[in-house]
Amino acid sequence: MEKYAIPNKLPSEEVSVLTHRKGRLKQLAKRAESAPRPKKKQTSFRKVTTVVAHSRVAERDAKRIKRNFLKKGVLPWTEEKLKDNQLVLAFRHRGIKVVPNKDVMKTLVRLGLQFHRSATLLRLTPEVTAQLKIVEPFVIWGYPNISVVQELLFKYVRLRCDQTGVESKKPVPLTSNKQVEDLFGSLGLLCVDDLVHEIINVGPHFDAIREKLRSFLLKDPVGGWKNPKHKGKLRSIGGEAGFRGDDINLLFRRLL
Repeated sequence: MEKYAIPNKLPSEEVSVLTHRKGRLKQLAKRAESAPRPKKKQTSFRKVTTVVAHSRVAERDAKRIKRNFLKKGVLPWTEEKLKDNQLVLAFRHRGIKVVPNKDVMKTLVRLGLQFHRSATLLRLTPEVTAQLKIVEPFVIWGYPNISVVQELLFKYVRLRCDQTGVESKKPVPLTSNKQVEDLFGSLGLLCVDDLVHEIINVGPHFDAIREKLRSFLLKDPVGGWKNPKHKGKLRSIGGEAGFRGDDINLLFRRLL
């Protein structure tokens, strides 16, 4: 009878416990992974109070500019202080967004001060003086000395072109004298010291050099501003803006 007995165990396949565990862990990991959220479209939504505040500031600045032109004309300073073809350093210390006054923004772009906390070197002419008068509440300017110009060119200079002379979208840092020789060798400039000499003396190649230099991006001065609430007012009435003459070097000691 034993040979006719039915076995109690059913036929089964050998399955490892570790493979089951790995499968469960993979499923749990997939469930735990968060699906990437769709990118939201950036909307230019602004509060009504923000729009009203910006419009009031722009209207106040426009009235101030018009009042200064009507009272003092294009040249608000004496002829002894302003000399044509002299080197001028301008720094935009105010106005992250200049809205809705488009004339002021266009003038800032022409001067090379389209960014907040940007600085640029200019040749002083009657046209530049009139433009600085238009953007007076947003700009500090004066006459830099050679140490300030050297530090700007050694640390913060950014070129518009690469060594081949092709204009690039991204700013190119100045890292060697070979770049100066490749870009300005035809003008007789072979090193950074030659650039400093040409700029500080406002030589015949000043405009050609300035075309290939971008504006200097700086930070706020060390210790902050003395009158942060009145940065748009002229320095003569307790503010920070406007013409400083040789005193701009004291400010740039804290900026650089």
